[in-house]
Amino acid sequence: MTQRTYQVRRRQKRPRSPWAALLIPFLAIVITGGLFYLLATTLGGGTVVPTPSPVPPTATPTEAPAPTPTPEQATATPEPTVAPTIVVTPTVAAGATVLRVGGQAKVNAGGGLRVRGGPGTSFNAVTTLSPGIVVKVIGGPQRADSYTWWQIEFTGADGSKGQGWVAGDFLEASGG
Repeated sequence: MTQRTYQVRRRQKRPRSPWAALLIPFLAIVITGGLFYLLATTLGGGTVVPTPSPVPPTATPTEAPAPTPTPEQATATPEPTVAPTIVVTPTVAAGATVLRVGGQAKVNAGGGLRVRGGPGTSFNAVTTLSPGIVVKVIGGPQRADSYTWWQIEFTGADGSKGQGWVAGDFLEASGG
């Protein structure tokens, strides 16, 4: 019996693509940069706020000497200077009405308006009112979840009365 001899096959070397020589270092740089960015933001690198530079003091103009008071002026008591008070009054277009406690409002939400158990989206919905229903405003306003909330009293489709809170963005004030 003859013994078989096995020859070890050598792997043939494939030529590398010229793109691999460019792609591998590029990926290494991108990954390293990303790791440095992640490390810097996690350790509180945050935003850099520039320090304001000091402003040099400006020269004050020389003042003219005050006139010498006459005897009548010397005994007079100067009146205190009072700053004018500025009062800002909100204006409402002629004929326009605003939401107010005791007034009426009409639901203007296209898909209906959710009535909630309290002023905010975290409260459960009690019911949904159809567009056009007139409600009575009985409380509010309260600000929560980017809305101004109003407490309302309404009559359901079955004739039952109910109360709840709605976002004022979906109410239109009506006369009454």
